[in-house]
Formats: sequence, structure tokens, C-alpha cells
Amino acid sequence: MKPIAHLLDADAIIAGLSAQRVGKRIVVLPEVDSTNTFALKLAERPDVDGIVVFAERQTSGRGRLGRVWHCPNGAGLMFTVLLREPAGATTPAAWMMLAGFAVVRGIVDSTDVVPSLRWPNDVYVGDRKLAGILVESRREDDGVETIAIGVGVNCLQQAGHFPPEVRDRAVSLDMLSNAPIDRQSVACSVLATLDRSLLELVHRDESRLIELWQTHSADIGARVELQSDGHTYRGRIIDIHPRDGLLVQLDDGGRRQFDPAVTTRA
Repeated sequence: MKPIAHLLDADAIIAGLSAQRVGKRIVVLPEVDSTNTFALKLAERPDVDGIVVFAERQTSGRGRLGRVWHCPNGAGLMFTVLLREPAGATTPAAWMMLAGFAVVRGIVDSTDVVPSLRWPNDVYVGDRKLAGILVESRREDDGVETIAIGVGVNCLQQAGHFPPEVRDRAVSLDMLSNAPIDRQSVACSVLATLDRSLLELVHRDESRLIELWQTHSADIGARVELQSDGHTYRGRIIDIHPRDGLLVQLDDGGRRQFDPAVTTRA
């Protein structure tokens, strides 16, 4: 297995950005239970908007709906962006879509890998998962909402790094690329895209957000199998919306909206 090239450097990441909001402050931890959990503990401080928390290793990394996120020490990018926004100004699904766009665009701009978005929160290359996003939010006493955008990107792993149960469904940038992968460059590219998108208020412009998502996704028209409310649904995706969720034409007739907060995709 290839050795880890180098550890992340907070000062170098800051120097690689021209941050207006995201990345003015960077924290790099050698180990933490979860970057989202750590970041949310900082939420009561008034100056945490835009802070980014990286970890070289997570002992309790998690994805949506309690799933486990596997990543060996120093092999991936695991970070959380903490934002403070007016309560209710944007939906969790909109944050997930915006973060997904930033991850894909950042990877395209910093590597020779071209991934695609898969609703609700995954980044794929072909039929293999490359990255995932977990958005958690909390309303504070001052009427502001704290949003933790957690991102995990497989960077330097080889097949043997993945647990057997996901080995045929996971992939890393290093496995896909014809060039060396610099985790720091990928991190800067993703954060710069997110920072620029926030400056342009993309998260509050539903039509623009949908356009950006669909530009980097092959979901529209794709067949899908979903689990929601204890039932399995099959059909074809018609539309994706940051408020209404996924609109599917069901195989057994009719159309149904699916909320990303309570829906899993097979």
C-alpha cells in the first residue's frame, strides 16, 4: 500500500485560499470522534462562522442515518464547515446540494477525475462511491441556525483499505487518477468553490442551485430504488428540488416526493 504523502497543514490551506467566509480559520486535528461533533461544540462562540475543522482520523465518523464512514489515518479528506445563518433561511437539502456541488467542482478543478452527484448526498464515479456529505443543524438561542457541513472524500486509499463489505462499491481519487493526488490541493479547491458559492448566495437561489446540481448529476431520468417509511419504492427520477426533495414516477403508477431526511437509496 502507498504511504501517506504528508499531513494536512492548516497554515498552508489558509494560504491557498482567498477566503471571504469559508476557511479564514482552519483547525487540523490528528484525531477526533467526528469533525461534525467537534465543530458543533464550537457553535456557541460568536466568531465561528466559516471555520473548517479537519481530522486525519475519525474514531466515530458517520454518514447519514447512522451509517459508518470508514477511512484509515491520513488517507482521506474529512472535514466540517461550520456556518451561522438566519434560522430557516435555507433547507437542509439545499445545504446538501450546495456542498455536493462544491465537492464535485472542487475535485474536477484539482484532479483529472470527473465524478457525479447522486441524490441525496453522495459523489460517485461510475457505480463506486468516492465521497459523502452529512449536514446537521441546530437552532441557537439567539435565533441563528448553526449548520455543520461534514464532508468525506476518499483520496489515497487502495482497495485493501476498504472493509470487505464495501470494497466493490468504494473508490478513491488515487485509484482513479493518472497523476499524484495532493489532498491539500483538493481541500483548497472544494473550500474555494463553497466560499464562492456562498458569496453568490447560491444556496438561496433555488433555480440556480438546481441548475448546478443537474450539471454534475446523471440522476434525472435514472431508475432508482428507495426506502422510505418502511416501504420500498421503485421508479424513475423526474426532478430534484432543494425544498420538495426527489420527485419519482413510480413503477406502480403515480408520482411521489421523497424527503432526503428520511429516505435511503439502494
